[in-house]
Amino acid sequence: MEQYLKYVSPMRPVPQHRGHPPRNRRSKNCTGCCSKCQLFVSYLLVIVGILFLALSIWLYFFRGDLIPLIRSDFYIQSIYMAVVCGIFNIVIGFLVHSAVSNRCVLVFYLLMLIVSMILEGCLIYFTFSYHTTYRQELEISLPNDILNNYNSDLNIAKAVNFLQKDAKCCGSNAFNDWPKPEVEDHYLPYAKTVMQRVQYVPDSCCKSTHQRKGCALSDSPNNIFYRGCLPFLKEEVYNNLNFLFTVTAASLVLHLANLLFGCCACFKTDEDEEENPFKDYDQEMHLFD
Repeated sequence: MEQYLKYVSPMRPVPQHRGHPPRNRRSKNCTGCCSKCQLFVSYLLVIVGILFLALSIWLYFFRGDLIPLIRSDFYIQSIYMAVVCGIFNIVIGFLVHSAVSNRCVLVFYLLMLIVSMILEGCLIYFTFSYHTTYRQELEISLPNDILNNYNSDLNIAKAVNFLQKDAKCCGSNAFNDWPKPEVEDHYLPYAKTVMQRVQYVPDSCCKSTHQRKGCALSDSPNNIFYRGCLPFLKEEVYNNLNFLFTVTAASLVLHLANLLFGCCACFKTDEDEEENPFKDYDQEMHLFD
């Protein structure tokens, strides 16, 4: 046994191949840094995705009664698009752990990032397009809904009543936007009194907290609101569009940063693997020294 051990050379450190430089530790550090930044940005994307879903739920379920008064398709399409972007952000955020350790998943991850960026670009286009025209459209549509569609369309009536209760207003520009019925016989001595007793303002214009049926029979300023609802509706749409635009812009910036870190991690990993192609050959050849 001792004679056999004489001919067995002790283990020596693996020699580096002459034609290839030693491993670059800086490359590994850059790859790890990119992966950590990618994880951090993906966690932020999950938060932004939750904001997308929360904002969409708020606009559709809690403020959805106002949607029939907003005649543009860009508004409702922006809400639907925000739901899709929120789902994409959450899926991308939870997929990052597999993407960091698996090359195929990383490529799929980057493709999902690109698709999500395209959707968010469309959402920014929708919000920006409607942002330039919503004032003129509301100035035309709201008076028309009050004059012509309130008594014929149940959805419009529900939306107008919700708007007047929520904003504590009446009519479009003022309470007298509601058409006042005319008395058949103007020559009666009590015609003026009859005209005052005819209710032409909806009960949702009443100032009282408990709006009973017929509470708006009197159009006195102590009984109903005199200011119109158009300024409130404009401000409501303006704030909602700003919220959607801000969250989408923040998400798009995070997507760009995540795409940059993902490509950096992908390319750096290729360099690390091709940095010393003879590493396995060198480890095996020392057995024959």
